[in-house]
Amino acid sequence: MALIVQKFGGTSVGTPERILAVAHRIARSYAEGHQLVVVVSAMGHSTDELIHLAHQVSKTPPHREMDMLLTAGERISMALLSIALADCKVPARSLTGSQSGIITDQSHRRARIHRILGDRIRATLAEKKVPIVAGFQGVSESKEITTLGRGGSDTTAVALAAALRADACEIYTDVDGVFSADPRVVKQARLLDCISHDLMVEMATRGAGVLHPRSVELAKQFRVPLRVRNSLNHHEGTAVSSGLIKDNKGLEEFDVTGVTSDRDKIYLKITLSRPTVLSALWERATQAHLSLVAPVFCDGEVRFFSDRDGELDWRKHLEQLVIEGFVAKYELDTHTVPLSVIGNRFSQDGTALSQIIDVLAKENIQVTFGSASALAITVGISAHHVDEGVKILHSAFLPVALPVDLPVDLEERK
Repeated sequence: MALIVQKFGGTSVGTPERILAVAHRIARSYAEGHQLVVVVSAMGHSTDELIHLAHQVSKTPPHREMDMLLTAGERISMALLSIALADCKVPARSLTGSQSGIITDQSHRRARIHRILGDRIRATLAEKKVPIVAGFQGVSESKEITTLGRGGSDTTAVALAAALRADACEIYTDVDGVFSADPRVVKQARLLDCISHDLMVEMATRGAGVLHPRSVELAKQFRVPLRVRNSLNHHEGTAVSSGLIKDNKGLEEFDVTGVTSDRDKIYLKITLSRPTVLSALWERATQAHLSLVAPVFCDGEVRFFSDRDGELDWRKHLEQLVIEGFVAKYELDTHTVPLSVIGNRFSQDGTALSQIIDVLAKENIQVTFGSASALAITVGISAHHVDEGVKILHSAFLPVALPVDLPVDLEERK
């Protein structure tokens, strides 16, 4: 039978009842003879609650201590799930990131994985037990506990699947797969049977919350079969693949796959003291693992979006760059949100960006920023209009909803 890595997100393990449901799902797979490695996130919103708790005792909590604090969330989940599996007669062993041999760089809050030893995971599998691994965390070469940043449990799961040469990696969440837009915002959003790695990276980078872009990049690099599924039903979900995925447009017309937005981003406008010091800004961002989404450089000014949880770090680094004479001034805007259209061949059709701006303008939504690439177009709009903007663009570029099968239990009720 297959070796499968299964990752369950925060909503999937958000309550004792859901943890029990996950345990029963694992028990069924285990009874079928599969070898399983399970990765879990922290329960529900417990990570946000821990962050809020830290900021109640300090305005600027040290990153090292934040990592020590935040890893507690996943440790709780892994222990509770292991306890639940014991009642299901499934032998399991909970393991932290460090116990699993997930070795990272020295960075706190946004560490990158260097390698995975995985000796204890392999030993647990050899004993016919199910390793339950705490996602989102690892340990540096100097034995410091580190975290991988938002979405880090996805990255943990795919990295483990690559290191263990697993047959598949399944990411379980609270929706049926990857949609053309957030189904909570757009009721007519399309459920995608499959999506390419490159398009999934673009959607994840720009706000599709079902996968973290780093996990998709790892899946592509190490050819890990990746699928997004709902932990609450048995839908096949969405396959993320490098294979050719057909679209319905002409050979050289741009084709839209999805529309995303991201309220967890901030908008930065940075005026450099001279254009040649752009490398100094990029170097600081790279060293701190700070994201840069849809960057635009013109006349000595750089504009881009970045993760909201990096705001304090950006302010610290930009203040230092001002002191060093690299940056003349900067502005962090928390009210402008990225709204993106993801698809193919935007670079071959110069009208794509103007069409997006025109569609929004007709509904009195002002665009303050625009960036285009071959696979994605991102504009900046007011946070007050972001949901409306998603609906408008989805209706304009993906007007016909594809049929989506109802979950089995709903069909039975009807």
